[in-house]
Amino acid sequence: MSGRLAVAGANGFVGRSLVALAAGQGWDVVGIVRSEPAARVVEDAGGRTVVLGAWDPEPLAAAFVGARAVVHLAQIGAERAGSTYEAANVGGSRLLIEAARRAGVGRIVYFSGLGVARYGMSRRCTNRYFLSKLACEVEIYRSGLEAVVFRPSYILGPGDGLVGGLLAQMAQRRVERPGDGSFRMQPVGVSDAAAAVLASLGHATVPVVFDLVGPEPVSFERLLERLAGVARRLGRPADFAIREVALGEVDRRAAEGGYRGLLPDEVDCLLCDEVSDHHPLEQLLGRPLLTLDAALARAAGGP
Repeated sequence: MSGRLAVAGANGFVGRSLVALAAGQGWDVVGIVRSEPAARVVEDAGGRTVVLGAWDPEPLAAAFVGARAVVHLAQIGAERAGSTYEAANVGGSRLLIEAARRAGVGRIVYFSGLGVARYGMSRRCTNRYFLSKLACEVEIYRSGLEAVVFRPSYILGPGDGLVGGLLAQMAQRRVERPGDGSFRMQPVGVSDAAAAVLASLGHATVPVVFDLVGPEPVSFERLLERLAGVARRLGRPADFAIREVALGEVDRRAAEGGYRGLLPDEVDCLLCDEVSDHHPLEQLLGRPLLTLDAALARAAGGP
């Protein structure tokens, strides 16, 4: 399958990988971005760009004309510098839906969050961030468009925030561990995330939701051990001491300005302990997912 693909937020971490993969497979990728520097990122990855400093349905619709689908990656993970979830996430989704309708685009692919399904059931999943993701899903389901929703755990690859931050701490020979590190995550490689988007464009049953998770749930403590092993194999510093930080202190520091750069909702995402079944994603791709160690190695700069 090929054709035209419109990607909102194409200069981001997942967007760059998606643009490169899709362009390499013959797709005409149109990245909708907000600035010229962002446009250069997309063009370097092989896509064309439309720069829209402010979103409005008419210019967005013009950018979407002829697209097989719109991939919606233009979201925020925390409210910073005056940005709000209501405006950026929910309002932005409404604008994209309206623009897709005007352009005659039939399908929208949206990245939500793994904790959405447990809103109101789990303390760490019951916050404004997950509520905004849930609200966006509802807007998309009600739109009448063919809805494909991915709910990711952590996505790993070159330039991701999680692995880069941990490697930097390892290089300083001390790593902070929130609590006892028993909370789990289920990281997935960014190459698999991008491939899943392309595979979903031909999925016959809609609306459909896929939990975007890797093949192995792992505790944070075990993730540190696995990443240290990868770092040693790559010749990077990996001998360090663990400093345990009580979860109450983590939450306090996040609320007072940031725990290692993470605001409260981002801390919730780290600690939410959400895992899922990876087999539907493998069925969508028609192949096994990248292993955890391979995803960690690529994120750390290895092959």
